Amino acid sequence: MNIERPREVTVLIVIPSEVATVGLTVALSSRSELHVLATAYSLDHGLAALRKQAPEVVVIAPEWIPAVEQFLPDAPIRTRLIAFGSKPHLGANADATARVACGYVSYLTPGRTYLPLIDAVSRCHLPSMDTKQMLCRSCPIRQSLQPPKPNLTVREMQVFVAIGKGFGASDLAVQMGISVKTVESHRESIKSKLALGSAWEMNAIAADWCRGGSS
Repeated sequence: MNIERPREVTVLIVIPSEVATVGLTVALSSRSELHVLATAYSLDHGLAALRKQAPEVVVIAPEWIPAVEQFLPDAPIRTRLIAFGSKPHLGANADATARVACGYVSYLTPGRTYLPLIDAVSRCHLPSMDTKQMLCRSCPIRQSLQPPKPNLTVREMQVFVAIGKGFGASDLAVQMGISVKTVESHRESIKSKLALGSAWEMNAIAADWCRGGSS
C-alpha cells in the first residue's frame, strides 16, 4: 500500500538571536515536512533571503514585520508569517502584527508548545494570510496574537494602554475627547481593579504590558 508523504514546506527564519535561531532550527528538524531554507540575524539579510529563496513560511521577529509588510506587496512572493519574539505576548503591538502575521510564539515557551502552531500554519492551503478572508479571520491560530488583558472595561483598557505608552492625563483627555477629571477617574478605577498602590506602580505595570511583559 502506498502511503502519501506530506508535502515539504519551505521555511525561512529571521530573528536577531543566534541562540533562539539554533533552538528553533533544531526544533523544526523534528518535522520531516518542514525544510529550513536559510536563517538570518538581521532584517537586511532576511529581506535578501526572502527575495532569493521565496519561502512558504517565514518565522520572524515582531519588530521586523512592518518592514516585511512594506516589502511583500512589491515582491512576487506569497508567504505566511509567524511572529517569534522574546516577550510572553505582543502587548500594544498586537493589532499591527495581526494585520500581517498568522500567529505569535515566544522564545519563552518550549518547542512542544509552539511547534503545533507552526505545523498548523505550514499546512494551511492559503498562499498568504489575508484578514479579509473568513478562513483567516476564524482561524484558531490567530488567538495567539491576542495578548492577555487585565480585567478592565474597554474604556479603562484604552486608558491603561495610553498610560503604558507614556501619555499624561492632559494628553489622554485630548486624545480621547474626555475631561481630565474623567481620565483621573479611570486611572483610580484601574489602580483599584489591579490592586496597585500608586500611580508610579500603575505606570510601570502599564508600560511593561505594552512591551509584551508578564505584568
